[in-house]
Amino acid sequence: MPDSVAAVAAVLLAGTFTCAAYLKLRDLQTTRQLVADFGLPNPRLLAVIVPVAELGTALLLIVDRRTGGPCAVAMLVAFTTLIAGRLATGRLDSCGCFGTWSLRPLSWRDLVRNVVLTVFGVLAALG
Repeated sequence: MPDSVAAVAAVLLAGTFTCAAYLKLRDLQTTRQLVADFGLPNPRLLAVIVPVAELGTALLLIVDRRTGGPCAVAMLVAFTTLIAGRLATGRLDSCGCFGTWSLRPLSWRDLVRNVVLTVFGVLAALG
């Protein structure tokens, strides 16, 4: 695989993680509520930890994509598993994946988006 493909995948994924983190951090109160509504434990803590981990992953993707790629894949697999479980049980509350920008109910499009982003992570890791 050409190195340029891996580099582009890493930059696009880093941009996506940075955007998601920024949109969560700019309105922590809403992010906390979205985390709570999603049924996750300790919303006050997770509302900060998740975007900070996303920013760290974005930085790793730029600095060393062979390290950042697997980190991104691990996060995306965890997010995707959580979304799939919610969809399978008919719980369609917003995931808040992109903060207040993504308040629509969950759908299978969210899974497709995450699969595409996971492929970018794999491409970045292999480059």
